[in-house]
Formats: sequence, C-alpha cells, structure tokens
Amino acid sequence: MKMGRTLRRMTALVLLALALMPWTGLTARAAGKNFTDVPGSAWYYDAVQYASSNNLFDGTSATEFSPNGVMTRGMFIKVLGRYAGVNESAWRAGTVTGSGVNVREGAGTGFASKGTLPYGAAVTIDGKSGDWYKIRSGGLEGYVSAQYIKPKYHSFTDVAYDQYYAGYAIWGFQNGIVSGDGSPDRFSPDAVVTREQVCTLLGRYADAAGMTVAKTESAVTFPDDGAISSWAREDVYTMQQAGVIKGHGDTGNFSPAGSATRAEVAAVFQRFASVAGKPAAPSPSPTPTAPPASSAPPTSTDPDAEGIVDSPATFAEGAVSVKSHTIRVGLYVETNGIHTSAGTAVLTNENGAGFDFGSMSDRQFVPDGNVMGATLTVTASGGMLTVTDETGQTVYTGSGPLAVKATGADKPVTRVDANKDSYCYYGTFELRPAYGKSSNVTVINYVDLEDYVKGVMPYEFGNWWPEEALKAAAIACRSFVMFYNWNTYGSFGFDILNGTNAQVYRGLGGSSVSGNANDDAAVDATRNVYLTYDGGICNTCYSACNGGRIRSAKEGFGVSYPYLVAKDDPYDKAAIQNLGEANYQYTASISHRVGMSAWGMYSMAQYYNKDYQTILGFYYPGTHLQYGA
Repeated sequence: MKMGRTLRRMTALVLLALALMPWTGLTARAAGKNFTDVPGSAWYYDAVQYASSNNLFDGTSATEFSPNGVMTRGMFIKVLGRYAGVNESAWRAGTVTGSGVNVREGAGTGFASKGTLPYGAAVTIDGKSGDWYKIRSGGLEGYVSAQYIKPKYHSFTDVAYDQYYAGYAIWGFQNGIVSGDGSPDRFSPDAVVTREQVCTLLGRYADAAGMTVAKTESAVTFPDDGAISSWAREDVYTMQQAGVIKGHGDTGNFSPAGSATRAEVAAVFQRFASVAGKPAAPSPSPTPTAPPASSAPPTSTDPDAEGIVDSPATFAEGAVSVKSHTIRVGLYVETNGIHTSAGTAVLTNENGAGFDFGSMSDRQFVPDGNVMGATLTVTASGGMLTVTDETGQTVYTGSGPLAVKATGADKPVTRVDANKDSYCYYGTFELRPAYGKSSNVTVINYVDLEDYVKGVMPYEFGNWWPEEALKAAAIACRSFVMFYNWNTYGSFGFDILNGTNAQVYRGLGGSSVSGNANDDAAVDATRNVYLTYDGGICNTCYSACNGGRIRSAKEGFGVSYPYLVAKDDPYDKAAIQNLGEANYQYTASISHRVGMSAWGMYSMAQYYNKDYQTILGFYYPGTHLQYGA
C-alpha cells in the first residue's frame, strides 16, 4: 500500500546513506571483457560491456558470460548491490553481547579458545555452523556461540552467511528493497527473478536512494496488463515510461512472471543508469554501533546462575512501528480444524442500555442504528445471521458482517455467552456466519491493545507474581500479538485467536469488575513498550517452564531468530519448589520451551531480585525496548 511504502522509503533513506559508495564510471566507461559467447554483432554487446566494465557482473567462467542464462534472486541482489557500491561484508555484521566471550577454533565448547572479545565488539560474520557463528574481529578469526552475537537483523531463514549474496540480501532487507518471496522468512535466493520483480526491486532502490527516474516514454498498456501483480504494477509502468523495460517485440506482452536472462538484466541496468541519475554522495560502509559503556552489564553474583552475565534489554532511541492499536480477536470461530464457533451467541450489555448497530471501517465503528434492551441473541442458518432482542423480536437478518457495540459508558462492558463459556469484554463486536459451518456464529472482539493485554495476563501469568516479573510478562504479551502474523486469519476477519495456540484471552474474565489489579498495574506501567531487535518487534514466545534448558527457535519451530537461542536456564529450575517435581517435569514436557520460561521469569524476580529489563535480556538476548508509534 502507498502509505506503508512511503514510510518505508523515508526510513530507508537514512540507512541507505550509509550503504552507498561513490557512483563511478557510468558515462565514460573502460572497455569490458571480451567474452567468447558475446559477439560484437549481438544486440546485448554494449550492455554486457557496460556491466562487466562497471564490475556489476562476473562471467560464468574466465571467458564466458552466458548471456542467455537466467538470473536468480540471489544473483540480482548482488548485481543491484554492486551497482549501489555496497560493501557487502559490512552488512554481514554483528555485535558481541557478552563480556570476555571466547573465540574458539571450532564450533563448540570442546575447541580451544583463540582469544576473547569484549562486550560491544564489532564482528564480521562469515558463516554459521549449528548454533555457532564463524566470525572475524580485529586479528581474531574463529567461532563464537550464537547466544553472544547480535547480527544485523533480517528475517530470511534461507540466507546463509557464507553465500555470495548474503551481505547484499541483508542490505536489501534493511533498506526495504527486498522482502520475503511468498513468506516473510524466505528470500528464495535460487529462484528465478521475474520481470516484474526486476522492476519492483529497481523501483524500491530508486525510492530508497532518493533518485528520480526520468519518464521519457509515453505510457502504454501491455496486452497482458491483467497478469501484472498489483504490488508490481506501479514500478512496472514507471520503468516502462523511463524506457528501462519494454514489451516483447512480436506480441507487445510484458510477461511479468517470465524469467529475465543475464543479457536482459545487463541491458536493464545500462538503461536504468542513463535515466536514474547519480545518487547523493554517501558515507562509507556501515559500522556496527557498540552500546555505550554505561550499558555494559555487571557480572552476576547469583549462586544458582554462576557464570551468567546480565545483559539487560535497554531502551533504544526512536519508536518502533506497530500495525494497529486495535486488535481483532476471534472469540468463537471455526477455521481449519479449530472448532470454537458458537452455535448461538448471547450478548448482554452489563449496564442495560442497549446496543448500537453498524459496520467496521478501518477498525473503527460506524453506527447505523440502535436497539433498546440489555440482551441480543445471535443465530446463524444457511449462511445468514438472525439477531433478536430480549423480547424475541428480530432486529436484524442478513449475511453480515454486522458490528455491534454496547451503548452507555465510555467503556461499556459486554458479556458474551456461547458454547457454555461466559466472559465479559470491552470493545466492539463483529458477527459473521462461521466459515464452513453455516449454522454457527463467528464473534470477533475489536479491542484496544492495552485492554487486550490486560485480558491475557491473568490467564497466562499469576496476578500475585512479583511486580518486575509481571512487567516483563506484559511486554512479552504485547510484543507477541504485534509480531504475530495477522494474515493467518485475515480472511476470517480477525488477527489472532483467543486460545492456547496464541495467547489465552478472556477479556475481563467471568466478572464485569476486574479483580486483577497487579496484572493491570504492570500493563499500565509498561504501556506501549515493546521488545525489539534491530528496530523490529520480537517474537516473544514463551512457555510455562523449560526443564532447565531453553530451546532455540530452530529446535522448537524450525525457524531461526537471533534472539531465540538455546542455553541453560538455572532460574527455571527454582520453579520446582513452587510446582513440585512431578508437576514441573510434566509441565516442561508439554511446553515448547522456546523463549521465556514463565516460572523462570518468576524465579528471577522473586529469588534473585532481577528487574524486568534483566529478565527480558536473559530470555531474549541482544534485544532492546522501544515505544510504539
């Protein structure tokens, strides 16, 4: 969408200024290589000469260019990075997050130490072996445990640090030029780059660099215009009007999903250089910023945590972007085997003042009538909703969705009864026939984010827990829902479910009066605070306990995150005296054990007087705290 893209472009300008090297050799060029498979009569001869003389392309051998070979996404981002003058090794960067961290000869504690690195030291990451990074820093080369390295953030699980495209892909991710290929965690470096992707990547690069692409051609409509993806259309037509891309000579088709050959991409860059102009002179390549000396952690003196160094999650400058401050929670739904939809739903305004009817527009309630009485009964049949008031009179019938909001006080309370469950909630409700089960009702609660977190806390953590533990829990709950992939259930009209597959949410609980003062106070004390990693909100997954060892995200979910690493958890073991040995072992056995241990968090605050920043720093190493924007 344009608004999101504009924001991305604005923030990328700052980052890109650090990435680009001076632009050289675009008009007066030295002769390129004389490849044996690029005859002087070929239409692409000049383009290949341009690409090779400017070091954009390597040959496929010492003598061959392979002009008809296809370009992969990994190849393309490397060419684009070279065009931008990127020092790719500077983007395979990381920062040491522990004190006196060993650099070992191999990937494991069984290998000898070659030396140590101080807290905040900058490293270049050359590869990864299991949970160990292969690094360089100063005169040291070797392996460091991943739990002590904070790499420059990217979400791609298929970008290996030892591959030719790695630094360029990270540069592209950091500057909003490349995103996931069908999934946010997949770059697909070996997939063929399509013609529409070429246009989009060049358009994003130009936007991020602040370059103006001159439009010198008349606009045309390609015969296969309908095949161009909506996300690519703007950039395709910008590049067409700039003369960077053209339709096929015989048909005029653009073939958006078609592959681009190496010769075609060389020609595209030659044309792009002639119309995009020269970017502003930049600073040299980026240098990882070490934390200030005052943030260096003290050595722990915990008797049960000997050797653990406290690295608190400190506050970082700037605000982190959030998706919305209104959350859509599926209370009674039916999706892909999740059978929690309500056969009949009864909504009761606790103050008896009736309900407003209407619709939702951009998560805002738009009223369109009202009904008196305290209670509404909602049923579904044949994909149609019927709503009756407390007298039995039908006040609405239709396919929905129908928005309903309790009338009355500033934050009226609605009790929702369905499937023998009865809980009270703030906010607005949207009613729909349940997907795949036309006799059931889907009830969606539109609720303020902070009220949502208050509706999660009592059902995931103990209201009687120490204040600092509850603060850490509130930040974890808030960050988790904002990180959560809202597209998973987007087609059903909501962002997240209310059960254990996400976070248990019960609103105000079984009473219209909240009895969770400690939980609520922790939420208020940390209002709008998120746990972040390199400017992005973290996946703050948590479980009840972990058996004394935290699993990495790779172990638990098959997806890696730099702050969800495997390590011992001596704090968690202190929970045995609260749960008892049998309950502790059972709870650990059914927990995913990735990220924060709830009982370990409790122990850190209760027995070792750790504050919420230290708790979060231990369970999510290398993270920071930021306010939401």
